Amino acid sequence: MSRFQKGLTGCLIGAALAVLLSAGAFAGGEAEPEIEPDYPTRSIEIMVPWGAGGATDIVFRTFASVIPEYLGTSILIDNQPGGAAVPGYTEALGREGDGYYFVAWATPSLTVQHMRETPFSVDDFVPVINLQTAPIWILVPADSPYETLVDLVEAAEADPGRIDLGNAGAGGGTHLIALAFEEEAGVEFNHVPHDGGGPAVIAAVGEHVDAISVGPPEGVAQMEGDELRALAVFAEERIDDFPDIPTAVEQGIDFTLGQWRGIAAPAGTPQEYIDHVHDAFKATMEDETFQTLADNAGIITDYIGGEEFIEHVEADYEFWGNLIRERGLGERY
Repeated sequence: MSRFQKGLTGCLIGAALAVLLSAGAFAGGEAEPEIEPDYPTRSIEIMVPWGAGGATDIVFRTFASVIPEYLGTSILIDNQPGGAAVPGYTEALGREGDGYYFVAWATPSLTVQHMRETPFSVDDFVPVINLQTAPIWILVPADSPYETLVDLVEAAEADPGRIDLGNAGAGGGTHLIALAFEEEAGVEFNHVPHDGGGPAVIAAVGEHVDAISVGPPEGVAQMEGDELRALAVFAEERIDDFPDIPTAVEQGIDFTLGQWRGIAAPAGTPQEYIDHVHDAFKATMEDETFQTLADNAGIITDYIGGEEFIEHVEADYEFWGNLIRERGLGERY
């Protein structure tokens, strides 16, 4: 074979390999996305699968006013309430992991997967950063006859299933924590789900329910406006920013439990983009202006990032799975 023929053959083989490799990228999996050197170049969307006015919504809207300085762009909050967050996360499955789309990731994101069959799983999203960990508190309308948590429990004992206890969504964190409290206290409530903490708070203000199980910052503005009162917080100690709210433990009921809120990225999102978003949110958490806004909103920040947050989510997923199975909750087990 001549030198020309060998060269031609080599070119043909190289071209053939290029075609095969290109075809393989489409047939065997997606090609690696090209990293933008000046990322981000447009706004970043964060899908919140709960309604406006709820704790998760308040958290992200508080970040939105400060984070552009560190993120290099603005964040857009897309509320997709309803269906215990399942429709929102299901739609998110079809979104590209291009660094411009993230989701709110919280305790209810995991609990609902154990309560019912869902199109999405814990592996479909990559935990990025935890922003808040908050206990749950029990709130009642301002003119409620129940002055203490013991009053509410005694009423439930006297008439099982009559006391309406609202929550932020069926199968969500506030619902399951209320169920766990119900079992600890030895009573039975009528659990009333809503499409997020905001609607639950509105229901309590309107006296459509006797009490609600929600968490800071949900209900803070309404307590300050004398529309709601807190009977107890499910924390080991009183919250520094709300020293007048007693714990359940102080009232003779040994119960403490809360939930966390953070961000996750669609699987396949480049790590460089994940790191950038993580660093921007972490820097914002340390910003004095943001800290003042967070304190005013009743947001209790709690940074957990990187591999530690991934492990935290995995452990919490297992914890709630065991609890739901053991207590026969939901429809899945």
